[in-house]
Amino acid sequence: MAFNVTRQHGRDLEVEQIDILTGLMLQDPVNQTQQEDMGGTALAANADAINGKTSFGTPFIIETMLNAEETGGATLNYDGIFSKNCPYKMKVLMVWGIVLDETGTMSTDTVQLFRGDGAGSEAFTAITDAISCNVNDDDLFGLVAGTSQIDQDACVIDADESLRIQVVLANSSNHEITVKVFIMAMRCVADE
Repeated sequence: MAFNVTRQHGRDLEVEQIDILTGLMLQDPVNQTQQEDMGGTALAANADAINGKTSFGTPFIIETMLNAEETGGATLNYDGIFSKNCPYKMKVLMVWGIVLDETGTMSTDTVQLFRGDGAGSEAFTAITDAISCNVNDDDLFGLVAGTSQIDQDACVIDADESLRIQVVLANSSNHEITVKVFIMAMRCVADE
């Protein structure tokens, strides 16, 4: 459900009511200046041309805290953000985190973001690479260039799809990590 406001310049503005799942009130991207296809076209060498596409959107942050603990190493999946119930199409723009508490953190500990296709036996595709979270307490991870890459072919999550955070812990007899993960995203119309 939404309400519409038409301003003097004649452009309709549609703002949706607060989404029951997220508590966010965001503008429907259909009424924003957005490209239907944000994919790029390669230009010939030495071509005097520009292939420019621009979309506008309102970014929002998803913040979640995870406590991962396992003896002997483990791959732990957290599907508590959206599990086949993403309320709208959105594009992941950036992922980073902070280590709140660690016990026996290993160099191979990672956090990774996945998109689920929402099907019955859901298939997951990596949105980011595996981001090392081998840092000290209260240190950020994923903000250094080259450590948190976003796959542009997988970063768009459709309505009713899933968002998974995967924590991989190294093999250790005494291993626990508490991390806060931040995901910056925006509603979109393009599939990228």
